[in-house]
Amino acid sequence: LLFAMLTWVAKVIVTYLAFDIDVTWYMTKTIHFLLLLSLFFIAFSKEKVEDEMISSLRLKAVGITGYVFFIVFILLSMILELRLYTLVPMFNRDGFDMLELFMSEFFLIMLPVLIVTLYYTIFRVILGRSRKEGNI
Repeated sequence: LLFAMLTWVAKVIVTYLAFDIDVTWYMTKTIHFLLLLSLFFIAFSKEKVEDEMISSLRLKAVGITGYVFFIVFILLSMILELRLYTLVPMFNRDGFDMLELFMSEFFLIMLPVLIVTLYYTIFRVILGRSRKEGNI
């Protein structure tokens, strides 16, 4: 997989040199994909002792992550769709369409990273509490 990604990056660079395309976009998407892939490997790696208790804690962490993500998604959607950011005087100027563009890019780029990070953090907190109580 790593070799395939490096080959793809090399192909993009060669294409950029030959046809004068914007390589920054391709490099950004490649780095974003590799970041997500590495976060998934970290978040879903096995514990030393992977038993039913750990599985139930993982399931609980997925559920909590789903609820939190749903709330964040609804709030960000309302901010974008209802243009609530225009209520703030600082953002109520002409030419502030960049904020809307930034928020839409935020949906595409940062939310998957935040979901995996949120899951991993919630799982570690639940696991730490369970170990502190002596359940594991």
